[in-house]
Amino acid sequence: MAEVTKTILYPVPTEFYGDDQDTTRTGIVTYTGPDKITIWYEMIGLGTDGKEIWSPGHIFPSDPGEDRDPPIGTRVKELSLTTHPLHMLAHWQDGYDGPNLIETPAGPSTKPNPIIPDYLHFNEVFDMRSFEYDFDADDWKEPKYSGPHTECDEFSDGICRTKGWEWVRRTRDSLLEQSDTRIPADAPESFAAEWRTYRQALRDIPQDWADVGENTYLIVWPREPGDLDKWRGISPETGLESTDVTTDETPMTWE
Repeated sequence: MAEVTKTILYPVPTEFYGDDQDTTRTGIVTYTGPDKITIWYEMIGLGTDGKEIWSPGHIFPSDPGEDRDPPIGTRVKELSLTTHPLHMLAHWQDGYDGPNLIETPAGPSTKPNPIIPDYLHFNEVFDMRSFEYDFDADDWKEPKYSGPHTECDEFSDGICRTKGWEWVRRTRDSLLEQSDTRIPADAPESFAAEWRTYRQALRDIPQDWADVGENTYLIVWPREPGDLDKWRGISPETGLESTDVTTDETPMTWE
């Protein structure tokens, strides 16, 4: 496979998970990979509207191509770096680096700053689902920003992690409820004090982090006492996966 290298510019929103295009800045990435790729789409089911849902099942360079025919029922589409550079970036992600993390000043001075994915990075700017092929329109979809809708899909009532305080309050109340029984009556004072501090920090989130406004993804959530050594899962600070596990305890995740 002959690789090509190309610098690609792309539009960015004015703010993280925003919908308005920034007129003063652009994103930039250097792509390295094939100039054309072939995608085998597989039908994975039906949507609520009864329409077929097609998903990329196999992606490979068009040159030299595969030495076998696609499975029966597969739909084959080719992408070109020349005509669809952004779609190539979305589908051939080995061609550039993943999201970078940035520290963003926010919240009270007594709390650590949030560490979040760089919102100007290609993967953060765009909704990756918007780069798929639209078989009804018989054309590639138009790229869309990763607006708040991408963080609300799992909530049937539309409550979002990224914007608004309803999800914050629900999560805070759930964590308080989970820790209600974590302080035994005969617990040493040092142990009990750590849990009281943690629970108070949860209660203080709305006033401590009021300055972030609706951008609630910036909140740095307190950790349970002793949690740093055993934690694994979606980080409250970054929203990313951690694999730092030093005990055999069941991995913990934040919902």
